[in-house]
Amino acid sequence: MYGKLVVTGIMVTLLSGCTAGFRPSLEDYKGSDAARVRAPSNGNTALQFYEKQISGCYKKVLERRITTGLAIIGIPVTGNKKIGMPESPNNMGVFINEFTLKPGQLVTVIHYWTQAGYSQNTDQSVSARFIPQPNHDYDIVVTGSEFSGDKVSVKDLDPGAKIVEWEGKYCPSSVFD
Repeated sequence: MYGKLVVTGIMVTLLSGCTAGFRPSLEDYKGSDAARVRAPSNGNTALQFYEKQISGCYKKVLERRITTGLAIIGIPVTGNKKIGMPESPNNMGVFINEFTLKPGQLVTVIHYWTQAGYSQNTDQSVSARFIPQPNHDYDIVVTGSEFSGDKVSVKDLDPGAKIVEWEGKYCPSSVFD
């Protein structure tokens, strides 16, 4: 009886703060012109890749997770991928993921979170668009709080460089997108 209580207590403690991301993780681009991105491995942040359609709208062709796939009590347990990006004050700490991207792609960084409400919770998201440039390093910065909502931004580590953004409307999506 005592053993069951101990096991139950441990399971409740471990599972009470668990999050799991089922979106596949981003794979690295292998070209010598690769852009590099760094993001904190906690939370739920992804990159969406778009292509312009004949109709003029932009269709999402891929979405990949850049944060950890599993966190227990808020601590990422499947994250931490470093590829040697230079240090930056934007994203510091132990829990960091770094990836390489093919330059010239139309990318939207999207961060998802759940906003706690009085009678129900609502799913929220914020995003930022950019076009990675060859051999540039970028930090994806997520800020905010439970009460003010989150914000996401992209910062080039070259202080003289500007973020190249893209504009346009998204194509209508269907249930199967």
